[in-house]
Amino acid sequence: MELIELFRVVFGSIFVLFLPGFAWSYVFFEKGEIDEIERIALSFGLSIALVPLIVFYLNWLFGVKINLLNSTMVIIGLITVPLVYRVIMRQKRFHGLMKKKNPGKDQ
Repeated sequence: MELIELFRVVFGSIFVLFLPGFAWSYVFFEKGEIDEIERIALSFGLSIALVPLIVFYLNWLFGVKINLLNSTMVIIGLITVPLVYRVIMRQKRFHGLMKKKNPGKDQ
């Protein structure tokens, strides 16, 4: 049982304290703008700032109860939103490059 709790603490800490900030760090800074150590430190700081603020504001504004399920959904949302943003920006950049490559063809 102790090994399961150790895995729960380690992966839960990564999920809460690192992944949301890591995803948002790619929104604020492109891949080559900052190095890995700065991105890791920024990820912890952003996660520590974003997760409690979003959870508490949802509770205060909309009356969403603070429990494990709602907190998990908020964290998944905090990870998903920047990932979707990055995918959309990458597709726009790719389509812009394709139009420059083939200026005479309509798509």
